[in-house]
Amino acid sequence: MTTALGLLAFVAYIALVIGIAAAVTWVVVRLTPTKKPDTSPKS
Repeated sequence: MTTALGLLAFVAYIALVIGIAAAVTWVVVRLTPTKKPDTSPKS
């Protein structure tokens, strides 16, 4: 029984780490400004 609980806790830990990484990525993408494309004519 201990092995099954340990495996379940390990899977939950992995899911937590992936979720935190996804949340941090989402926040960074939302907060960093995007570069606007240069539309000036080139000479």
